[in-house]
Amino acid sequence: MRFRTALLITVFLTFASSLFAVAPQFWRVHSVEDFLAGEDEGFAITSRGELRAGPSVRKVVSFNDPFVLSQAGAPNGDHFFGTGNDGKVYRLRGTELKAIYKAVEPEIYAVVVRDGAVYAASSPNGKIYKIDPNDGKASVFFDPKQAYIWALEFAPNGDLLAATGVEGKLFRITPQGEGKVIFRAPETHVRSLALRRDGTILAGGSGKGRIYEIRPDGSTHALYDSALTEISSIYVDANGVGWAAGASNVLPTSAPKPAGVKPAQAAATSGSSAEARSDTADASAAPTGSVTFSFDQGTVPATQPGSGELYRINPDGFVEAVRKFDREMIYAIAGGPNGAILLATGPQGRIYSFKNDEVSLIATIPEKQIVSLDDDHGTTLVTTTNSGAVYRMENAPSTRAEYRSVAKDVEHFSYFGHYRIEGDDVGGGRVAIAFRSGNTKTPDSTWTPWSAPASQPQGSVNVAPGRYIQWKLTMPEPAAAVAVDSVRVGYINRNVAPVIDAVTVLDPGVVMVSSAYPSSPQVLEATNPDEYGIFTSLDNPRPTQEPGKKMFRKGYRTIVWRAHDENGDNLRYTLSFRPKGSEKWLRLRDNLDQSQMNFDTSQLPDGKYELRIVASDALDNPEMPLTDTREGIDFVVDNTAPSITVTPEANEVVVRVTDKLSTIGKVEYSTDAQKWTRLVPTDGIADSNDETYKLSRAAVAGKFVVVRAVDGFYNVATASVNVP
Repeated sequence: MRFRTALLITVFLTFASSLFAVAPQFWRVHSVEDFLAGEDEGFAITSRGELRAGPSVRKVVSFNDPFVLSQAGAPNGDHFFGTGNDGKVYRLRGTELKAIYKAVEPEIYAVVVRDGAVYAASSPNGKIYKIDPNDGKASVFFDPKQAYIWALEFAPNGDLLAATGVEGKLFRITPQGEGKVIFRAPETHVRSLALRRDGTILAGGSGKGRIYEIRPDGSTHALYDSALTEISSIYVDANGVGWAAGASNVLPTSAPKPAGVKPAQAAATSGSSAEARSDTADASAAPTGSVTFSFDQGTVPATQPGSGELYRINPDGFVEAVRKFDREMIYAIAGGPNGAILLATGPQGRIYSFKNDEVSLIATIPEKQIVSLDDDHGTTLVTTTNSGAVYRMENAPSTRAEYRSVAKDVEHFSYFGHYRIEGDDVGGGRVAIAFRSGNTKTPDSTWTPWSAPASQPQGSVNVAPGRYIQWKLTMPEPAAAVAVDSVRVGYINRNVAPVIDAVTVLDPGVVMVSSAYPSSPQVLEATNPDEYGIFTSLDNPRPTQEPGKKMFRKGYRTIVWRAHDENGDNLRYTLSFRPKGSEKWLRLRDNLDQSQMNFDTSQLPDGKYELRIVASDALDNPEMPLTDTREGIDFVVDNTAPSITVTPEANEVVVRVTDKLSTIGKVEYSTDAQKWTRLVPTDGIADSNDETYKLSRAAVAGKFVVVRAVDGFYNVATASVNVP
């Protein structure tokens, strides 16, 4: 039974190999761009183009709120989150998540913690609330009377800094809740904030996308003018180096107008010391009053891809762009392990690590929009929008690592051969690979199921032939020493017959001469005789892919064709001919590698003929070549000059010119060996093989007169006109 099975497999493979082109092709995934095109979970993609085990990422909690927009940690380990579209503040204590406050306004874009209190900034047309983290009781700490409050930061002296829009104001607020504007940006929003150790403020704008420096003495400077529209985040690392994110985001340019506020609610929220609503008992309940806002959803992270840039702000104020992201925007920057910085992006839900000018993709979050990062006792908390969730990213390797390549279009139905995984420590079952194939662009139920994972660094791709293939790489026990540099998959396109697209027989006598045509001893006339006068000139040089220079040689015919092979095989052509009506094909040329041919018809009898062209891919497929044939290509051979008869009549001389196979081209006469004069047929147009012309008897009487006739194949006949 085993022998029979092996025999059947051998027969199948022998049959299959004869159906596929001889030359194998390879799909290799090995660069950063190649790996970033796929989907990963638990893998990191380094700037060197490696797949390595990424940090452990696990979901801490999911929110009913669609947007988790901001977060802040407290010294006791509590963590607080601001959300939208219900304007809630949540407390995460251990594993317990609780809504402790609900603002009238729908968005909480900034949250900070200091001295046992939570400060939350609401938008649009919102306020800064001071909230007790335990019972949720709150009061209005400060009302900037601005449409949006984007960022909050505490200065070393305890003052609170608030970045606002749409008037581009930066406020400094004392612990007593008294605030003043310390900087007015020449753009719509002050979008982001960070502080240096000496109290210097770094601020990012939106509208013009500038980075500003506000020094302790009150002086301000624009450090950088980004080509993008917004500085979405600023962070200062432990070495005093600032980092800023530029984004192609568009924020509102005007304040939204409230649709209506009930008097009772307006009174409850007026004044800087008025007690605000606490929802400790029922955080999901609606507030006593109702406020409806019509605001631009552009105030939350966009779901469409944009562009982003990372800037380094050196201590001396020099700013340089260090990394560009073509289809991603950076929403948040934070510190990472070992001196790295972390970048939160969208719309692909990626977290990057940047260190020593090298960027690595270390994690991917399913929600696709990551808007904030914060350190939590050596781990990083990550918040998302669309939908709202919190993840914890740890320094330990992920317990599960899976990477899926893109679905590769191999362009034709193909047979898949062997794979090869290259890298460090990839043997011994440390990585495993599985494959699936199909014939649709997007993998679906019509594809084959995933093959059994293969744990060797090279082996056979055990999937059915198809046009598309995808592989899945896993690391059963993620380890820092394992690195995958490349994955290569071999395949062979099923052989497809060549196609002859078009065939053209050029006019009689026209030949195409390439630069390789020997200059001597052949003699050719340029184009047609007398077409441009007695003097002709050479054309400018043509690209090598053009058929060549158009020349003329009597008795020659030229056939030009166009063919293609979807496998990219090299084609060779066989040309045959036969008299019209005959059954036997006669050899004209074999194994021709060009797509044109000139041939001499002067040795053939006059008559009608037909051509046959056969295109073959045998050069690349010697075992089982495929062909395409085009027949019924008619051409005429006419090597006989026309006949001229001259008949004198009363006052005229009638000249009749006839030809058996071709039309009459040009008829001229000359008197006394002077220049040729063109004759016009009596019906006004020379378009048949029988034409009549007339000469004035008085004009030719007693003179030496010669009539010359040329047919469509440039056969020439002459006759004398003798009129006494």
